Amino acid sequence: MTREERLQQALEGIAAQQVPETTNLWPRLAARSEERKSLMQTLRARPALALFILLLALALLTGVAYAVGRLTGYIPGVGIIDLSVPLRVLAEPVTMTREGVTLTVTQAVLSADKTVIFVKIEGVPADAYPKGEAGGCSGKVDLSLSDGTLLEGGFISGGNWTSFESRLEYGAVPTHVNDAVLLVACIGDTMPGALPENWEIPLRFTPAPPDMTVAPVIELSTPAATNPPAPGVTSTPVLSNTMTLNGITFSLEKFVEVEGGYQLYGSLDLSGATLPAQSIFSYFDTMAVIKMTDANGNRIPFEETRFEPQDNAVYDPNKVVWIYRTDQKAFAAPLTLTLSWVEMQILPQIPFELDLGSNPQIGQTWEINRDLTFEGHTVRLLSAQLLKSDDPQWSSSLKFTYEDKEGGIYINVMDDVPQTPLIEVTSGGGGGGGPLEIKFSWMNYGEIPSGLRRFTIRADVPYRINGPWQVAWNPPSTTEPIPTSAPEACLTSEKWEQTKGQYEALPVGMGGKILFTTDAMPPDINVFIVNLDGSDPRGLVNGYYPALSPDGTHIAFMSQNVSLNILDLNNGQTILLENGTNPVWSPDGLRILFYNPPDGLYLAKTDGTGMQKIETGSPRVNPIGWLPDNQTIVFGAQVGDIYNLYEHVFKTYNLQTGETKSLFPITIKTPSGAISPDGQWIAFNARLFGANLDGAVFISRLDGSERKLVVANLDNSLAFHPVWSPDGQWLIVSVVEPYKPTSPVLVNPFNCQLIPLAEVKGEIQQWIP
Repeated sequence: MTREERLQQALEGIAAQQVPETTNLWPRLAARSEERKSLMQTLRARPALALFILLLALALLTGVAYAVGRLTGYIPGVGIIDLSVPLRVLAEPVTMTREGVTLTVTQAVLSADKTVIFVKIEGVPADAYPKGEAGGCSGKVDLSLSDGTLLEGGFISGGNWTSFESRLEYGAVPTHVNDAVLLVACIGDTMPGALPENWEIPLRFTPAPPDMTVAPVIELSTPAATNPPAPGVTSTPVLSNTMTLNGITFSLEKFVEVEGGYQLYGSLDLSGATLPAQSIFSYFDTMAVIKMTDANGNRIPFEETRFEPQDNAVYDPNKVVWIYRTDQKAFAAPLTLTLSWVEMQILPQIPFELDLGSNPQIGQTWEINRDLTFEGHTVRLLSAQLLKSDDPQWSSSLKFTYEDKEGGIYINVMDDVPQTPLIEVTSGGGGGGGPLEIKFSWMNYGEIPSGLRRFTIRADVPYRINGPWQVAWNPPSTTEPIPTSAPEACLTSEKWEQTKGQYEALPVGMGGKILFTTDAMPPDINVFIVNLDGSDPRGLVNGYYPALSPDGTHIAFMSQNVSLNILDLNNGQTILLENGTNPVWSPDGLRILFYNPPDGLYLAKTDGTGMQKIETGSPRVNPIGWLPDNQTIVFGAQVGDIYNLYEHVFKTYNLQTGETKSLFPITIKTPSGAISPDGQWIAFNARLFGANLDGAVFISRLDGSERKLVVANLDNSLAFHPVWSPDGQWLIVSVVEPYKPTSPVLVNPFNCQLIPLAEVKGEIQQWIP
């Protein structure tokens, strides 16, 4: 029997229960199967039969097994939905304005398993948000149905934005209920009473239009388990859509065709994994350890859809659900997804005793000098010191100092016998003998502790289970051409694995000083200056967005209260400017460009005078740098309205003439970059499909020409903040890996030479002669 005959028999036999016997499905389906080819179909308000037929046709024509289970579809922004009942939507947008604040319910989709509502909030004044650590309202939003049912679970969070959009998700609304009221208690994160509260927005739902587009979700059937080969017998495993190894099951469960590519849904089940004894499971991340390759071994770019709504599966604490997306539909099949290892955070703990004596005194120090090893990661506990607490609710603090030469390890110390009020556990880093090695952990007490104290010391450390796990996928065939591979970057994940941790001498004549920051917490110093080879480190301040003056005598930085400070490193005097971030010195060192949120770009003389606002006409801007003429600034500006978060353009502004010029567009959430000392090149982070977040680094001429990819596809790492060398021939790029301190690497963007700066651990901010 031919494939066509099998398909005809299957359709007529299995679908006979749902269509009249006089209806012949084959001619129409055969014609459609010869035409194309796309899985994207327009499913009507009653899509069950159409989806059922599609799954059968796909299974028999491709030879791949697909599960015909619950009828599901996919709508962008809404996610996977149950199609067992007719869809409904919002009859029309509803807008309500109170005291200048406007709430608009723009869309709603109601399916058999969920209700998704989209709300736009506009006109929230900046002063409605609390300053400092004061908390705002919860933003709770409920849906009151006309039958008296109250659906809970929605929240609107402002996040200090003046305009924003929120997605609310609730349970299913019964099919007989078509009216509801959206109850908005308050605008989330704003101060109680600062804005109108207790909004009641009436909503009405109607059947979805017949041409509403819903993409079918194709579920892959899990193959039956096979017996392992006999001892001594070797064989090449046949890949399927699921694999279990070391107690971990890696599965590809379903896919859906979306605009420009496919979305793949799967999971990682750790229920059978064995963890070290005395460890508490914290969390794990599978994002960037997965690679996709085609039948020829070529890497296929894909990325995690971080903001895609998850399927309404039952929560399982031992399972990670993942969603990846491709930006192409044509492949050299089959595709292989490889998971090399799984890394998670665990919390091993060690008991520890310290005798404080019968009458300990404030300021007293106990030397400890003991190594503590947590699952292969060692820190050295140096000392404990009794201090007077800065907080009036506690009388004293016991400060533990420890050394972390490995980097990225933090400990918490908990007294086994708590006092009143409850003991607070905090942890920090920085200060002491090295920029990253010396760290602290504090214990706060209601009374001064004394005698023999028993503690539990817990460390947050990474734990890796090695694979590999591999699953295969045969995407539907297409007549589209297979895309050609993009040019390779200077620094890739493979090159980073070969380079990191290695020591290589700097080229002859290369030197200067670099400014870098660590993750030390206030009040410990986190801004340091050091020679390029890592020698002679000097702690400067605790602050954010630091920038050295061209002559190295002053440093501008943002303090904890968001004010911009200029510190004279010779005499210690500080000049306080307006609130501001991202300061950039002019080449002659006479002026500073900075961002004053939310007002925009400002310019000031280094003595704090001559404050000037730069009118950019953009809702969001970010300072980039100066050209050598000391009159032209470069900045990134958002294109369009406040909702267009990822579209920006680099621009110049001449301070003498007031002329603004657009350079070239860039796709990124927050534009950042650096201008080469000769003003001819710009290095910047930008969005690149398949690169983590905005983890691709480019260089180009100021007009966008001669663009070159410098860093991309670092898998589970993120590369950012490129910094030019004083001669404009090299870049320093900061690379962040999970659970590890930031590692800088020298990259020559013109010949791709790589040199790791192994002696420095931190984010490089600047490179001066």
